[in-house]
Amino acid sequence: MKPAMDPQRPSKPIFSSYAADPELEAQIAAFVIQMGERIDLLQDVEAQRDLALLRDLSEKFAADSRELGYEPLAEAAGRVVTACLERSPEGAHKHLADLTEISQGVRRGHSSSA
Repeated sequence: MKPAMDPQRPSKPIFSSYAADPELEAQIAAFVIQMGERIDLLQDVEAQRDLALLRDLSEKFAADSRELGYEPLAEAAGRVVTACLERSPEGAHKHLADLTEISQGVRRGHSSSA
């Protein structure tokens, strides 16, 4: 079992595997800047227990994450999708918490947070 995140010890920075690609620089920056709002929306939908909408939004988030080189984020969003398909609100909640933690690492790894 994974230990809970220590609030005194922030998650490690996560960098896009495409960070050195100047053609994706603007897209990556926009994704990271908008990520907080997207995570907030996922959390709101999860709180409403709308697993169908949570699945759809998480699938899109996973695809966007993967396209921009954030595989850990894409995998975490994929676990939310799986929990939704299994009709597990508890699983969706747990995996969304993990996704939120990973997103904090992405923010720390991007120059827009500096």
